[in-house]
Amino acid sequence: MRFAPLLAAIFISAIAVGSTTISAEEPADQSAEYCTLFSKVRENLSGKFGTKVDPLTRFSGVEVMCDHKAMVFRQDVQLTKRQVDQEWVSRRSAHWSKTYCDRHPAFAGALRDGWTISTVMSLADGSALRIDAICHDAEA
Repeated sequence: MRFAPLLAAIFISAIAVGSTTISAEEPADQSAEYCTLFSKVRENLSGKFGTKVDPLTRFSGVEVMCDHKAMVFRQDVQLTKRQVDQEWVSRRSAHWSKTYCDRHPAFAGALRDGWTISTVMSLADGSALRIDAICHDAEA
């Protein structure tokens, strides 16, 4: 697939947009602390909403829905569903999961506690692609 290297770069850039400095400690009061943590991530990224990540991707924002235990990163991607194959989706899903399961103890702890960390890509043809972080090991 000719878009594969570009799509990989788009996704890696999106992850970079999502980075922020937060405490390395896992929150003690789980749900409320995760809500606070993810709200801080959203606040730290608010200045980047609407910016171009690369020629094909615009960072649309981050939603934190504490009552649903969810944090959702949003992007607008100028590709169609036909241009994104299952192999690419599988690679991106594995990368997304590794990022949030291995990157920071609090993110992995939130996932263990029932939170969902997703990215939703709105594609040019009106379709959407959602990828959830999933920790497969017992510790993450």
